[in-house]
Parts: sequence; structure tokens; C-alpha cells
Amino acid sequence: MKAKKSPLVLNSFLLLSHNYQFIQQEEIPSTVEIMEQYPIEIDFVIKEVNDGFCQLFIKIEINNLDKPLPGYKLFIEGVCIFSFDKSVQVSDNDKSALLHISGISIGINSLRNILSTITSSGPFGKYTLPSIDVNQLLEDKRLSVENQKISK
Repeated sequence: MKAKKSPLVLNSFLLLSHNYQFIQQEEIPSTVEIMEQYPIEIDFVIKEVNDGFCQLFIKIEINNLDKPLPGYKLFIEGVCIFSFDKSVQVSDNDKSALLHISGISIGINSLRNILSTITSSGPFGKYTLPSIDVNQLLEDKRLSVENQKISK
């Protein structure tokens, strides 16, 4: 099948920060089993900037606990800079949907690749961020924003 280009254009992706830490313990269970138990926190913010560009800031924390599980404790943060193809008419609702679904997926995948590279030579081997339910992530973010408004 021939792929159709999206009107959402990724102009650039920038890595802003990352932290890698190996947590060793006396007895380490199967690395695959322990990595599947890592808690994952993802947060994002979308900002409109000049000239039709949007910035999507996204951060991911993996096993970032006071008492982390053995293996990797990871933090990574980046920004995607998007625009929309000017030759295609896109409604504001469609722009929002593209940024929130496709944009967040692109941001997560960009960070996923860097996490895999960072950990590829680590003692536990390569860590691959699991697939993320973006719809649930968006719902959780919506609820978080609503709760913040209520508590103010």
C-alpha cells in the first residue's frame, strides 16, 4: 500500500535531558521479569509557539522510585517541534487530534529509541520501553488537569 503523508510535520526532535543509573542487588531475578515490573511515568505538555509551530515536551521516568527495583533507573526528556503542512487544510480539532495522538506517539518512539541505545551496553542488556496506551495516557492527563483546577 502506498503511504499517505500526514499533515503533521515533525520539524525536529531534541533530547533535553537523560539520566541512566544501574541499581545492583545481591540476588537478581530474571532480567526480563524484573524489567516488566518497572513502573513507568510519562508526562507531556504541548505549547503553541510563533509561526504555526508547536512544541511537545515529553518526559519518561522508568523505575524512578525511592527504592527502585534492581536494574535500570531511567529518566529521559525531549521536545518535538511540529508544524502542519500548509498545502493541506486541517481543522483546529484535527490539528489537536494529530498533535495529541500522532505527536505523542512520535515523541514516545523517539525517546524509546534513545533508551534502547543508552541501555544496550548495560549490565541488564537493552531496555525497550513497552507499547504505551496513548488514549489512556491522554485520559489520565485530562483528569490530572481537571483535578489541578478543582484544587486551586
